[in-house]
Parts: sequence; C-alpha cells; structure tokens
Amino acid sequence: MYLKSLEMAGFKSFAEAKIEFPDGVTAIVGPNGSGKSNVVDAILWVLGEQSTKALRSEKMEDVIFNGTEMRKPLGLSEVSLVISGLDRITVDPLSGLSSQLSEYQELMITRRLYRNGESEYLINKTACRLKDIRSILLDTRAGTKGHTVIAQGQIDQILNASPQDRRELIEETAGIVRYKKQKAEALRKLDATQQNLLRVRDIVAEVKKQLNSLERQARQARSYQTLHQEAKLLEVQLLTNEYRRLRATLKEVESELQTLGDHESERTAELARLNTELERIKLAIAAANEAIGQRREELSKVEQQQARALTAAEVERHRGELYEQQQSQGREELGRLTQEQQQGAAEAAALEDTLATLERECTEREQVFETLDREMKELVHQRAAALAEEERGRLDVLNLAVLVANAEQTLEQLATRIQEAADREGKLAREREDFQLQHVRAADKRQAFQQAFHETEQSIIDLRRRLQGVEEGSEHASAELAEVDQLVFRQSEELAAVDSHLRALQGVLQEDMGYGRRGDEESTALKACTGVHDAIVEWLVVPPGWDRAVEAILGERVRGWFVDDPAAACGAIEFLKGKDLGRGTFIPQQPRWTTRDTAPHAWWAAVAGQPGVVGRAVDLIQVEGRREAARDYLFDRMIFVDTLKDATALWEQQPCAAPDGPILVTRAGEILDAAGVVTGGQASATGGLLQRRREVLHLEAQSVSLTGCIEEGKQRRERLLAQGQELREQSRQLSESLRDAEMQGLSLQKDEAGLQHVLGDLALRIDTLMDDARRGSAEAQRLNQEMRSCEAQLAQWIAEKAGQDTGLSHVRERVGQIDHGMQGLQQRFTEAQLVAQDIRTTREHRHRDLLRIQQQQQDATVRIETLTRHVDGLAASIEQSRVERERQEACCREFGESAVQVKARLVEGQELQAQDMAAAQQLDAGLEDVRRAVSSLRESRMAVEVKKAENRMQLGTVESTLLGTYQVDPATLLESPAASEMTSEQLSMGEEPTPEGQPAVDEVALREQLQKIREKLDRLGPINLAAIQEHQELDERYRFLTTQEQDLSTSIGSLKEIIQRINRTTKDMFAGTFAELQQKFSEVFVKFFPGGRAELQLVEAPADETVEGAGPQEPGVDIVVQPPGKRLKSMTMLSGGEKTLTAMALLFASFLIRPTPFCILDEIDAPLDEENIGRFTAVLHELSEGAQFLVITHSKQTMAIADSLFGVTMEEPGISKIVSVRLGNLQPA
Repeated sequence: MYLKSLEMAGFKSFAEAKIEFPDGVTAIVGPNGSGKSNVVDAILWVLGEQSTKALRSEKMEDVIFNGTEMRKPLGLSEVSLVISGLDRITVDPLSGLSSQLSEYQELMITRRLYRNGESEYLINKTACRLKDIRSILLDTRAGTKGHTVIAQGQIDQILNASPQDRRELIEETAGIVRYKKQKAEALRKLDATQQNLLRVRDIVAEVKKQLNSLERQARQARSYQTLHQEAKLLEVQLLTNEYRRLRATLKEVESELQTLGDHESERTAELARLNTELERIKLAIAAANEAIGQRREELSKVEQQQARALTAAEVERHRGELYEQQQSQGREELGRLTQEQQQGAAEAAALEDTLATLERECTEREQVFETLDREMKELVHQRAAALAEEERGRLDVLNLAVLVANAEQTLEQLATRIQEAADREGKLAREREDFQLQHVRAADKRQAFQQAFHETEQSIIDLRRRLQGVEEGSEHASAELAEVDQLVFRQSEELAAVDSHLRALQGVLQEDMGYGRRGDEESTALKACTGVHDAIVEWLVVPPGWDRAVEAILGERVRGWFVDDPAAACGAIEFLKGKDLGRGTFIPQQPRWTTRDTAPHAWWAAVAGQPGVVGRAVDLIQVEGRREAARDYLFDRMIFVDTLKDATALWEQQPCAAPDGPILVTRAGEILDAAGVVTGGQASATGGLLQRRREVLHLEAQSVSLTGCIEEGKQRRERLLAQGQELREQSRQLSESLRDAEMQGLSLQKDEAGLQHVLGDLALRIDTLMDDARRGSAEAQRLNQEMRSCEAQLAQWIAEKAGQDTGLSHVRERVGQIDHGMQGLQQRFTEAQLVAQDIRTTREHRHRDLLRIQQQQQDATVRIETLTRHVDGLAASIEQSRVERERQEACCREFGESAVQVKARLVEGQELQAQDMAAAQQLDAGLEDVRRAVSSLRESRMAVEVKKAENRMQLGTVESTLLGTYQVDPATLLESPAASEMTSEQLSMGEEPTPEGQPAVDEVALREQLQKIREKLDRLGPINLAAIQEHQELDERYRFLTTQEQDLSTSIGSLKEIIQRINRTTKDMFAGTFAELQQKFSEVFVKFFPGGRAELQLVEAPADETVEGAGPQEPGVDIVVQPPGKRLKSMTMLSGGEKTLTAMALLFASFLIRPTPFCILDEIDAPLDEENIGRFTAVLHELSEGAQFLVITHSKQTMAIADSLFGVTMEEPGISKIVSVRLGNLQPA
C-alpha cells in the first residue's frame, strides 16, 4: 500500500495542485512560507483530522482558499488522495458502501468543506462517513494518528517529555490507547452506575418508608371493607328474617280472614233460615215483616258498602304512609350520595390544584436547569481561557528551558576550552572557590527548605485535626436534622389525620345545625333567612359531661335557631317548606317567659344537697345576659343528677307533683319528670350535636397545637440547615487550606530535590576544575569574562523560567478551582434532575387519583339520577293514593247518609207495625242475636283486613329496602328460605342452602352483632379507601426498584471485572512492546552512534498524594544513552544534536515495530549538523526499502538521497505552486 497521488483544490494556499507520488523517498523543498507544510496538512485533513490546532488553524473554515489581491476566495475546499496497492478492503455491511469496493486495488478518498460549515466524505466518488474511512484504514495503521506524520514538534516533545509521557508513546505504539479509552469509559460507567445505585437505594428507602405508612392505611381500609360487608350481610339477613316473618304473618292473617268469612257465611245462612221461619209462622204480618226485612237488608248493604269504603280508605292511608316512608328513605340516600359526590368534587378540585402546583414546580425546575446550564457554559468558557493561558505559559517555559539548555551547552564548551588552555590555572582556582561558595549557599538554602517543610507538615497535621472536628460537627448536625425531619413528618401525618377528622365532623355538624351541606349554595342555609341568628348549639356553654343531658332536655329543639320574633320564624318555616328541608324549631331571642320570682322554686331548698344532685341547669349553663330568658325558658325546673338511681330515689322522697315539680336529668340523658314519667334507653354511639361540637372544638385546639409544633420543628430545621451550611463552608475552607499546605509541602520537597541535584552538579564541577587547574593559559581571562557573561544570561533566563513556572502554577490552580466549581454544578444539576423526576412521578400519581375520583363521580351521578326517578315515581304514587283515599272517604260519607235515611224509614215501618211485632217478639229476639253475631264477625273481619293491610305495607317497605338499597330480589328469598343465612361468597360459589329444619339464627344476637360492628366502624374513624390501590402501586414500584438495585450491583461487578481484564491485557501488551522496542531502539541507536549504546529503563513514579484514593502510578520510561567515548548519562546531559538523534532513534524504532505504509517527516532534520544529517539519511534510506517516505527538508544531504523532489514556490503572491524534479528532468506538476 502506498500513496499514488494527491489533488488539492482551494486548500489553504493551494488554489489548485496535483502531486504524483513515486516509490521510495520523496522530498518536498522550498523557502519558508511557501506552503510546504500545507501539503502535510492536506494529507492529514483528507484522512479525517478534526483538530484545527493540528492543522495550524483557528477554525476549520480557515483551510478554504481565502483569495489574494488578484484572485477571489473560493467557496469550498476539496482534497482527493489516491491510495494504491491495496490487498483487500474491509467494508462495514452497515455503512451502505458497495460490496464491490472490497475488490478494488486503488482507493480515492475525497473530503470537501463548504464555507457554511457543511462537509462531506467520499470513497471512489461515493458518499460515506468518516467512520467508514477510518474503518477501512484501521488494519493498515494509516491515518491521522500513529507514525503517519512525524514533525519537529514530536522530537521536541520526546526531548522534554517526562517518563510518564514517554510511556504514553510506547502505549500508543503497542495499541493500548484504545484499551485505555475502554477502561476510562468503563470507569465512567462504573462511577455513574455507583451514583445511580446510591440514588436508587435512597429512593428504595423513601419508598419503603411510604410503603409502611400506606400498608397501615390499607390494612385499616381492608378492615373497614370487611366490617362494612359483614354489617351489610347482617342487615340483609335481618331484613330477610323480617320479610319471612311478615310473609308468614300475612299467610296467618289470610287464613284467619278466610275462617271469619266462612263463619260469617254460616251466620248469614242461619239468619235467612230464621227469617223464613218467621215468615211462615207470621203470615199475617208477612207483608210488614217483608217490608221491614227489605229495609234491614238495604241497611245491611249500605253498612257493608260503608265498611268496605272505610277499609279501602284506611288501606290507602297506610299505603300513602308507606310511600312517604320510602320517599324519605330515597331522599336520605339521595342526600348521602349528593354529599359523597360533593366530597369527591372537593377532592378532585384539591387534586387539580395539586397538579397545577406540580406543573409550576416542573416549570421552575426547568428554569433551574437553564440557569445551571448557563453557569456550566460560563465555567467551560473560563476553563478554556485558563487552559489557553496555561498552554501559552507552558510554551514560554519550554522556550526558556531551551535557552537555558543552550546556555549550559555554551558553558560546557567554554569549560572544555579552558581545560585546553594552559594559562587558566589561576582563574580556575577562583572559579573553584566561587563554586564552593555556591555549594555552601545551596546547602544553607536546602536547610532552610527543610525547616520550612517541617513547619508545613506541622501545619498540615493541625489543619487535618481541625477538619476532622468540623466534619464530626457536621455529621452530628446532619443526624439531628434527620431526627427533626422525622418528628415533623410524624406530626404532619397526625395533623393530616386530625384535619381530615375535623373536616368530616365539621361537615356533619354544619349539616345537622342547618347551615346546609358543605359545598351547597349559601341559599340552602337557614342563616340566609332574614331575622335568623345563630343556632342554639353555638349559643350553649354546657359543662363537660352533660352534653347528653342537655340534648335529652332539648330534644329536637337542640337543632333550633334564634330568631328576632315569630314573624321571622314563619319566614324560616316557609323557607324550609320551599327548599323541602324538613322541620325546624325557632326560638325568639327574648321569649315571653317570666319566672314567678327571682328566687328558686320552693322545692329547690329540699332538693339541693341531696346525694347525686349536681345543681340546677339554669345555674350550670352559662349564657350571655340578653339571652338568660331563653335559657330560663328552656331549662326551667331542670335538675342535673348523676344517675337514674339517684333520680328515682330523689323522686320518691319529694312530694312535689307536676306541673310545677322538678324534672330530674342524668348524665346519660335519662329524664324523670315530677309526674314519674321516665324517658331513657340506649343513645347513639356517635353522640349528639353537643358532643360532636365539643369534639370539633377539641380537634381544632389539637390542630392549632400540632401546627405550632410543626412550625417550631421547621424553624429548628432551618437553624440546623444554616448550622450545617456553616460547617460545610468551614470544611471547604479547611480543605482548601489543607490542599494549599500540601501543595506547598510538595513544592518544598521538589525545591529541595532540585538543590540536592545542584549540589551534586556543583561538587562534580569543583572536582573537574581541580583536575583542570594545572592547564591555565593566557586565554583564561577572556574565556572567564565570557563565562561570567553567559552565567549572568543563564541566571536571568533561570529567573524568568522560575517566574513563568510560578505563573503557570497559578493558572493551573485556577483551572483546578474551575474544575471544582464545574463538579459542584454538575452535582446540583443531577440533584435537580432527581427532584424533577420525583415531581413528575407525584404528578402522575395525582393524575391517576383524579381520574379515579372522576369515575366515582360519574357512578354517583348515575345512582342519583336513578334514585331521583324512583323518588319522583313515589311522589306520583302518593298523590294517586291520596286521591283514592279521598274518593273512598266521600263514598263512606254518602253511604252513611243513605244508612241514616234507611234507618229512618225502618223506624217508621216499625212504629206502624209495632202491634204486629209483639207477636213475633220471640223470633225477633232470636233474629237479633244472630244479627249481633253476624255484626261481630264482620267487625272481626274488618280488624283482620286492617291488620292484613298493615302487614302488606310493612312487607312492601322491607321489599323496597331489599331491592333498592341492597339489590336483593325478594322472590329469591321465597324460593330458598335458607339463602339469607349464607354469605354472598357462598351464594356466588353455588353452595347448597341450609335445610329448613335447621333452627333460625337468633335475631337479637344478630342485632347485637350488627351494633358491635357499627361501633367498630365508628371507632375506625376516617378511612382512606384509596390506600389499597396506592399500596399495591407503591409495592409494585418497590419491587421494581429492588430489581433495579440488584441489576445495578450486578453491573458494578461486571464493570470491575472488565477493568481488571483490561488492566491485565494492557500490562501484557506493554511488557511485550517494551521488550521489542528496547531491542529496536538499541539497534537504531547504534546506526546513529556507531560504538555507542542506549537502553530504556522503567522508573517507578510516586503516588499522587493530592488525589484521594489514588494508588501508585504506572512506571514511567527513562532513556539512558552512552555516546561513543563517553560515560553513561541521561538525555538531559547530551548536546542538542545528540538529543535529536536519540529521539529520532526512538521514533524510528517505534516505526519499525508498528510500521505504516507511508510516513511523512516534517523538517525533523533541522537541528542536525552535516555529520549527523549523514547518519540520519543513511537510516532513512534503509527504512525506505519497506515504506514510502515524504520528507519536508531544507538539507541538501537529505535532498540528495531522495528519489524525487517536489519544489513549492509562490510565483504569484499568496498562491503556492508545485514543481517536480526527477532524474534531472524538470516537470510541472
């Protein structure tokens, strides 16, 4: 493989040019500035060089021909390089290049660049990617890296390189660089994976904490659901038992009604028989009796019709009451669903506010990202500027080092000439004394450095001790901050529970007091009525423990309101009627109530002080002065006693009777009035209005207390955060001071080592001067004067170099500070990303909650519509029943009037036939007995029919409850009598019902069990039913995060194994390449220095103490050479030419190990004299047998060994032109 031709169009100073490369050595010559190096740049550029610095440009567009005074600038730059002699081209199947490309022997690579920044690559005039070009040239080792181009800068780099830098040269030769890149990438991934693992573990801990809290709530919600389901099953079972009992009773009533009907028929038949007998016996009065019988039959029919009408009216009345009861139940259910819907709407609104807040937080986080990005860009800009300044300082130091080296070389030459002069003996003696004085000064300075180093070590120890104390304080503050956070979190949870319970109680209390349901319009509250003031519950100040007693005294009046006068009360009542809000009690603020006198009742003296008597209600209940009359009206004659037993004993002792006697009320709400009437029993477990109001006041006080505690905890947290920030700032300052002290210690160590080296050099020079003192000459004075001048110049350069070193160290410190700031910014950016991810996760959860609540709202809306239609239908049924009842009552009145008329005619007939009736008195008496029996049977049948109607009404109520509330079809209960004793799960599983012979469940026990379950439900308090779903979702997330944690741990292990494998591979490759390079370097060095020898030595480098956790560095490479006739010495002690040839020997040895098809040498022979150039050309000629060389040179000897010459000239200013010379023939290129 070799370069065949190079064609340039618009590249730098070449408007257009073409070079045909022959085999062997090609030399490119020309004056300075003519554009020789642009040829090298063109080859590098077309092979894919991306660094503008390597192309000697500020930006990539600078490579485009920029025009001259005579020519316009071009819009694009194009370079084509033809490579021939290819064996086989490897084509990436994913590149899109033709597979036929692998069969070509020649390859033309083209690169174009336009002024708008667009560029393109072509292979054999087919568009491709830079990656494809590098892939094709990878196996041939041709490209922008490696030994394709060797410039003068690489020689200088080897000469001034540290042992570690030389090691990198060998690693590049061995191909270890790509493994190092893989290792760096693996280390970066390892660090990122470890950071991700830490973040995942933090998230897992937080999720686990939340999971524990949600698990408790979920268990409570499941318990609530279980109890609720048990209560529902018990209610269904009780209703089923009631339904069966009513059905059985109905059957018994129907059977009894049938029996009464049969008896009535028998009695009626007997009555007809007696009438027939009476007609046969009393033929004389047959006509009269017949008339009387007809009247009586007519009266009987009217009475029967009247009785049936009355029965029908009564049935319709009961049916109407049943319909009204069902309507009330439907409205209650409708109100409950409406309240639940309103609560859901409030929750949805709260979730929407939360979602809006989360959206704002996301926006704020994005703004924080933009701010951090701007800060990062600014730091990057500052770092680039600092690095540029560092590069300029380094170049200045390198230039001064070259000047110092040249000055030292001049001094060595003067010393050599002084040795040759015989008349310099006296001058050499004085120089020896001067060197001895410098030796003493250097020794004193070294001692001062040692003392300063000892003081610096003491300062480092003190700073480390102070830093440890500050870090311990910071850890203590962090632990205390975590405790405060946990306390605030627990108090916040408790406050949320209290607030939830408080809101629920406030809603119930407000609704019970008549303020309307929460969320309703203000017009639904009694407070909106004119003349209506506060509720009685708000006005009363009841002693603790007497809430039930006061509620028992007031009864329904506990929900009453104060009004200005009865007219205002009438308006409020109309308001209740218009809004269909039920009934209410309204008390004037100044009722017309006047006590008999200001003194207590006469019986109070005898009652006061009795066992169990607490006091009068009017004395114990405190009110405002203007409402004392209302209190006296409501609680007059009311005496508070402890127990019902005490009240009974007191009533038995006192002779006072109603209506002026005392009314005794116990703590449990039992009432014993002066007449002896006792009212009491089991009260509601949830308490009444006063008890709920007292609980609301207690919860409000508890909420205020918890809020204060939380605010105090937050203030304490802020103080701890400020303290932690101050401690971190102190830690940072101490760390910087410690780092500065350690850097100062290292600097002192380095200065001491330098002085030790200077002392060794001074001792060596003193010994040399003592050996050469015998050979002084007359020329000594002039040479000594010249030496002093050189020394002064050398001292000046050394001082300048020291100043440049100091400035360079300052610049490097600034770069380190900028890097530290960039790391902090990056950490803040990462933390902001984590917070933003948490906010987005919370927003998704709230959005799902909102969707769930909206679905519940839709279901409640459908249920409300169904109940509304049912209630409306009941209203129509009530109206129909009322119309039917009124019609039956009208019929009953008409039949009553007819009965009166018939009775009047009957009395008239009886008066006319009185004399006839005397004879038939005995039969009439018997007939009357039968008639009374028939009438008695009819009354009994009427009572049974009423009982049947009542039973049917109760049965209809139970059926509607089962069907409407519990969705249970009563027909199924008739088919399977034991089905009510089975759970819904048993029914769904198809189990057989219990046989009818099995004894029924005790209804009293069932009701007690139901009451216990309801009490358990009340004790559970507010329930978060959504916690079950949230717990499942959070548990799934916890399992997912745990899996992620395991995967990350596995990845860390895999990355560590990969890094160890890379370390082993690179170590083996370096050892093999080092041994091979050692041999080649010795061989090439002997060609440059016949009779000399050279070797490469591994130098152990100390661990970098400035880097925390850094182990010992890899050993560096030092070059030790021995030119012919000289002692073994380091490269720093060689002359300039010897150093250059040694560096060339190392580069050529590396080239021989990993040869490239072609090599470009850019003026690397410039520092060599004629003799050394001869050695260089001899080696170059030998190497050209195996590779193609392009040499840019000014040396005639180098031109002499070239097979072809290409001259670069500028016949036209600013435009380079190439002229080729081969075998004496001149050919334009």
